[in-house]
Amino acid sequence: MAKKERYPLAAARELRDRAVDEAAAALAECVAKHDEAAATLARAEQSLAAHEGEDRDFEERERDRGASTASVLQQIQHYREMRATARVHLREAVTTARLVVEQRRGQVSEARDALATARAEAEAVARHEERWRDEKRRAAEKKEELEAEEAVQARRHSKE
Repeated sequence: MAKKERYPLAAARELRDRAVDEAAAALAECVAKHDEAAATLARAEQSLAAHEGEDRDFEERERDRGASTASVLQQIQHYREMRATARVHLREAVTTARLVVEQRRGQVSEARDALATARAEAEAVARHEERWRDEKRRAAEKKEELEAEEAVQARRHSKE
């Protein structure tokens, strides 16, 4: 039996297969980062909603309580200012988290495209290898047929 011939583009096939593995790993990492960013956004939105709910509750209690002394009113105003500053920071955190989620979503999309490209390239090399192997097999079969035919012809001539 003839020695199996090595596919001439085996190195390219191995590189393409490795590229698929690397692209899949990169996609998994991007998805994990996106999920982490989405969780951060959810926490920021929850914090902001809780903060705004606390502010509404405080304002209702103050309305129900009615008039107070100047000192108490000054403390209440200071508290409102602190809460307003905190609310601004929470809104900024939500905005930043939304931007990060969008960025991560784009990275996931790019990673999916890269994986699809890597798979297509690997499949192209695999199809080429398959055609190459079929061509080699057909050539070997044809060679065997010719050798068998020549052997038959040689026997006929030797009998004559």
